[in-house]
Amino acid sequence: MKIIHIAPFYAPVIGGMEEVVKRVAEHLARDNEVYVVTYNRLRKGGRGKLPREEEINGVKVIRLKPTLIWSHGTYSEELPQAIKRLRPDVVHVHAWRHPHVFQTAKLKDKLGFRAILHPHAPYHTMKQVGIVTWTYYKFIDTFLKNVLTKYDKIIALTPHEEKTLTEIGVGEGKIVVIPHGIDEGIIDQNNIKDEATLLYVGRISKAKNLDLLIKAMKHINKQVKDARLIVAGPDEGLAQDIVRQARKNSLKIEYLGVVGEEAKHELYRKAAVLTHPAIYEPFGITLLEAQAHGTPCVITGRGGQIYAAPPGRTSLYAEPDPVKYAEGVVELITNKDLHRTLSNNAVEWARQHTWSRIMPMYKKLYQEIAQR
Repeated sequence: MKIIHIAPFYAPVIGGMEEVVKRVAEHLARDNEVYVVTYNRLRKGGRGKLPREEEINGVKVIRLKPTLIWSHGTYSEELPQAIKRLRPDVVHVHAWRHPHVFQTAKLKDKLGFRAILHPHAPYHTMKQVGIVTWTYYKFIDTFLKNVLTKYDKIIALTPHEEKTLTEIGVGEGKIVVIPHGIDEGIIDQNNIKDEATLLYVGRISKAKNLDLLIKAMKHINKQVKDARLIVAGPDEGLAQDIVRQARKNSLKIEYLGVVGEEAKHELYRKAAVLTHPAIYEPFGITLLEAQAHGTPCVITGRGGQIYAAPPGRTSLYAEPDPVKYAEGVVELITNKDLHRTLSNNAVEWARQHTWSRIMPMYKKLYQEIAQR
């Protein structure tokens, strides 16, 4: 079977969506001819700096020349010709509302391939993305949602996204829920935790609501004097402000920048709590990764994070208020019995989401699509 994945970004760009595309593409490449068609850019800058074509772990990567770029969105007039040249059996499209969703749908019947849409739950709030982007979202979801009917199957990351897609108008029979996965090898329950270390791992961006976490630290440090927060992840323009606020308020906050996989998992092992302040998260892969090391989480908001770290089972839920969020963190730090219970549950929840359990869901989906 010849398969094309179309995604806004691919390796070396890192992120939750990029990890899913990479994992699925490389797994399917063992028995199929697999391409990833993406754009020759990075999240910030880097236009035209990557190889036009290369092979990564058995996956043939084609990076198109961007015609138009805005934020994380890209339009390339080269895409239709790339699809026509490859003549795929299945096209797996990632990221709802991006131009390639509509370009692919337009070609589907003409070229006779099957198509899967993987929206990756981009249903962020106006505060997270700004009024212009949010208005664009609403316009697409209201006036161009009929393009969803062109796709043979639509993958939801969580039951929350399945519900959202149904509300938009997608028939339930067309939706299949496939969550993110993690490596089984990272699961490690026997860790010695630094009881005062809090951790945030992820992009340093407005969408992640780190301002809530910094404000909460003021209250946390009043109650737990030696509590410290370690922040790790790629900066999208806010890291200097976080460092400035920490110094101004004498907060124990350290920003490490981007860390490698080994260093990241060492942080998970030692942290007592993973903090996750996003108001809306499509899924939250760092939640699963932390839980694999027995690190419970404090979450807020509504979205995929409710599934990835079930409140009362592997996490504590706190309202998106600095005082209340701080109370949740302090409760986990100081209540040893609660921490132990959530920690044990977290490891078991993570075990249910290893790639060895997730990949058969993709293989089954592709087999169903191919037989149509």
